[in-house]
Amino acid sequence: MAIQIKLTAEIKELNEFISYIPASKKPLSSDVVIIRLRDCVWLYDLGACKESAHEIESIYKKKKVVLSHFHPDHVWNMVCTSRAELYVSENTRKYVKEGTVVDEEMVFPSKGDFPEVKIIPVPSCHAKGCLALQCGEYLFMGDATYAQEKFGKKFYNEQILKQLIEFIENIDCQFVCLSHSRSFAHKKEDVLGLLNAIYNSRQKGRSEISVDSFYYDDELMENEFDDEE
Repeated sequence: MAIQIKLTAEIKELNEFISYIPASKKPLSSDVVIIRLRDCVWLYDLGACKESAHEIESIYKKKKVVLSHFHPDHVWNMVCTSRAELYVSENTRKYVKEGTVVDEEMVFPSKGDFPEVKIIPVPSCHAKGCLALQCGEYLFMGDATYAQEKFGKKFYNEQILKQLIEFIENIDCQFVCLSHSRSFAHKKEDVLGLLNAIYNSRQKGRSEISVDSFYYDDELMENEFDDEE
């Protein structure tokens, strides 16, 4: 007799429309945002773990998927999940080979009591071609606020970081949601405070801002999970 293993994802609610599956460390899998509207369900990232894939496939409404960027922990479950629509940046499409390219803000108007959804290209040092998703007071940014890593070193490009800060300042939202961070939903002013502090640490004549020893114990920064198994 075959043994069936039930795959149950932990789901946390942000409000009556929005919930998310928290990121995992083993395997490395991004947070998956679920926005349930009248005629469809929006998904922001698909993750890379079986639990997320199972939860995504249990959704029977029309699924509209937005990929924040092309990294495997955000897109791997494409191979085992279905969707009606897919929205990607031009750079992400080079990797996933499908989807509608978003190169400027796209607005999907509210219907009745259901909120408006926006897909917005966002400047990022972490990866080329990042997309943010806004729904009401929440701005979902995936890994877009994180540093670039090369040869074990973490750093920001000064110009792109300034553009990122200005981008967040100009968005009318209360919370910025960051994948892989402990609290996921952070106050907009807290995220801006940290990014501005990093930007203000720049050195004259250098286009790169090193953050190897700067605030990387802060819960707003990437890959900060508890070590307890």
